[in-house]
Amino acid sequence: MTVQSADPALYPHALSESTVKTLRRPLFGHVIEGETVPALDGATMPVIDPATGIRTATAAAGTSDDVTAAVRSARTAFDDGRWRLLAPLEKERRLRRLAALLAERADLFGEIDVIDAGLLRGYTTFVVDGAVAGVEYYAGWPTKLHGTIPAVPSEFAVYEMREPIGVIGMIMPWNGPTFVLGFVAAALAAGNAVVLKPAEQTPLSAVLMAELALEAGIPPGVFNVVQGLGETVGAALVTAPEVDAVSFTGSVATGSAIQAAAAARVKRVSLELGGKSAFIVFPDADLEAAATSAAMGVWGASGQVCTAATRVLAHRDIRDEFVSLVLDRSRDLRLGSGFDPATQMGPVVSADQLARVQSYVDIGRAEGAELVLGGERHGDVGFFHQPTVFTGVRNDMRIAREEIFGPVMSVLDFGSEDEAYAIANDSDYGLAAGVWTENLSLAHRASRALRTGTVWVNTYQMVYPTVPYGGVKLSGHGRALGAAALDDLTVPKSVWMKVGS
Repeated sequence: MTVQSADPALYPHALSESTVKTLRRPLFGHVIEGETVPALDGATMPVIDPATGIRTATAAAGTSDDVTAAVRSARTAFDDGRWRLLAPLEKERRLRRLAALLAERADLFGEIDVIDAGLLRGYTTFVVDGAVAGVEYYAGWPTKLHGTIPAVPSEFAVYEMREPIGVIGMIMPWNGPTFVLGFVAAALAAGNAVVLKPAEQTPLSAVLMAELALEAGIPPGVFNVVQGLGETVGAALVTAPEVDAVSFTGSVATGSAIQAAAAARVKRVSLELGGKSAFIVFPDADLEAAATSAAMGVWGASGQVCTAATRVLAHRDIRDEFVSLVLDRSRDLRLGSGFDPATQMGPVVSADQLARVQSYVDIGRAEGAELVLGGERHGDVGFFHQPTVFTGVRNDMRIAREEIFGPVMSVLDFGSEDEAYAIANDSDYGLAAGVWTENLSLAHRASRALRTGTVWVNTYQMVYPTVPYGGVKLSGHGRALGAAALDDLTVPKSVWMKVGS
């Protein structure tokens, strides 16, 4: 892998002026108490473009000392009420300003997400638009977090109010960096302070988001960012006594460790831990539409989405026709830079992730699945892997049970409706599922039978800020998006008053 300083001239497709200027920063530091600062010990880490293997930027590499500084800043900001006690309408104004500023700089954030995450430019438009929508949605909530007056004996007056939890530690993934701002906005709308640790592979947009929040009027200390490795910065954030709750998106192993560590101080934890979504195609489905959706449900982000359609269940009556349609849509995909409008699939995020994908292809072969497409690394520059399809997959195979997080699709078959549900639910995960049928009654039965947090019928991977998103089983607990997210970000307080008999 070539490691060198990034030069905008290395990108054959034009970058916006703001992106060129941003890439020339000597350091993407932490954002603490309104200042962008280096790590206390001066340590740094490279930021690598997955499409080229080139070092595009340098980021601060934090330690527990940096986390301590960021958490203390957030704790002070929460306790002194600079944000928490701000008038609700003023909170809304500033959050709306944040959404407007993000929309104005959509090109910058979209291009940065291409450069450090390897996403397609069209996909980053979706990511940034989703972040804007999320901030706009939660911007309306500060005036609507109402309490209640419960029925009690007549000698008392009681009211319940919703209060922010305090300092929220957020540890976020690398597969949609700017989208995270919507989650931050939810925590801020509830009155909390936030310390964000972005994935070490994609730290750039987090720094820009925190700086944008300051410009929007979010007070210093209310939204801090500390960059670094999970085993140092992430672990310190989880165990910091001043952190009241933790939100994590990532692997089951890390989420389990976070929950165990947080239990020592009985911290509230919200986890989104991935999935192995069943994409079920019944015989009466629109096969053309289903095949297009299945292919895009994996290749669109190189399989690096928690809801990727990597476990396809096709009825035996239409399996061969359906697989043929998927292969037609997958065989000649153009792989390359996310900036190239002709590119249809980008790289995986890192050399380690590429090695992981290749290891699972080997596992699939060894397990006896039939490799009908791909199976190899693509090219020798960057971290590209061919779109890969296995057929003849059984549900007890590792490629059907474990989250690969790469462009590998496993096709299983079924003969009856009950068998489809049994296979789909025979998974440790429960994040999402897709159902393809023209039968309305069947669609309703399937939606009830599937043990997942989301079911999409004749569509796939739709999200909207008003609709809760999250999983069951090993896919985690708690919800992002929608009003349900605010339940994880607030606590009820009951106030009793004696008023006489």
